[in-house]
Amino acid sequence: MKKLILSTIVLLCASWSANAQPWGFGPKAGAVFSSVNGIDGASCRTGVVAGVFIDRMVNDWISIEADLLYSMNGFKVKPDSRIYGNDQTLKMRLNYVNMPLVAKFYLVRGLNLQLGAQFGYLVVGKEVANDTDHSMKDAINKYNVSFVSGLAYDFNFGLILEGRYNIGLTPVENQIGKVTNGSLQIVAGWRF
Repeated sequence: MKKLILSTIVLLCASWSANAQPWGFGPKAGAVFSSVNGIDGASCRTGVVAGVFIDRMVNDWISIEADLLYSMNGFKVKPDSRIYGNDQTLKMRLNYVNMPLVAKFYLVRGLNLQLGAQFGYLVVGKEVANDTDHSMKDAINKYNVSFVSGLAYDFNFGLILEGRYNIGLTPVENQIGKVTNGSLQIVAGWRF
């Protein structure tokens, strides 16, 4: 009986590995252009996004990808000079460790459409005014959930060029109301 069970397990593992689609992994890095939705006059903060990814083909035209990325988000705004007394620009630095999980739908060769969700954790929350940093980490929502959509091209030799837009679903700060993150990421990666 033990030999029969062992033989069955070995056959199942062998057949699964014969039909297994390839795994891929590698680094990614690029630029992120972020702002917020819900604050009039907010402008873009340009930062860096970098990390690693792992993906697996489900069939010939769909794959699933998970990333672990450090992203320098935030925004700039000019507060009302009647309140603050000068014409300064207030800068918010909201840096996250993000984990996007996307399905990649291959349209033609390496061209793919990406849809999914991103889960983020705040690691830096600062307000910069008059060259002085003020920690805002306690006031900012520590968790960020976003909808992810994107377009990418995976070259046969390993290069990946990708553009994604993230639309925030959770509020940046609980007391402000419906202010959410939004960012455009342009990255290059290498698939091993």
